[in-house]
Amino acid sequence: MNKTNQIPSENKAEDLRMAYQEVCTSYHAIDDFRAKLLGLLPLVSGVGIFFLFNDALTDPSKRTFASQFLGPIGIFGCVVTLGLFFYELRGIQRCNGLIAVGRRIESLLGIEGQFTHRPPQIAGFIGNTFVARVIYLAVLAAWTFVALVFVWPQGAWLITLLVFVVGFAGSYALNLSVKLEKKSDGHKELLQDGNILNPKVQKTSH
Repeated sequence: MNKTNQIPSENKAEDLRMAYQEVCTSYHAIDDFRAKLLGLLPLVSGVGIFFLFNDALTDPSKRTFASQFLGPIGIFGCVVTLGLFFYELRGIQRCNGLIAVGRRIESLLGIEGQFTHRPPQIAGFIGNTFVARVIYLAVLAAWTFVALVFVWPQGAWLITLLVFVVGFAGSYALNLSVKLEKKSDGHKELLQDGNILNPKVQKTSH
């Protein structure tokens, strides 16, 4: 009788371990892709902007020609950067959801893993999410400057600063927490915990 009662418990623990492995794999895949994109975007943008301005500012004969195209190029750079920033915010949200689920599974398994124990933010606010906001919005501001510098040179610096400040403040107004919905009775135990229903994971190192 005792053996019969232990079988569902053992099966459940094995299922939780398999689910935990999937959560870890998905989390690290998303996190690695975000890190690579975060490092590549400013590098590519910086090199591109340097070469665009190199001819326009050092060769007066090319300045008029370059000024005709810097506006559209800057707008294109802004649109692409903004799209990648939205993709990054979605990646942050997905990571937050995986962190919440990972913590819950670790609690059910009685282990203290990578989701339960996460390094605190530097100075209480510097984490992966903060860094992503700074880099993406700095690149967006740079492309804004490229688009405006020859069209409206007097206001280009002011608009560039406003884009960064307003974008940074606006991104903090977004709710990147995750609410997991109940899919079936088999998920009831995972969804009863208040931290899963509305995890406040923005205060972690992300």
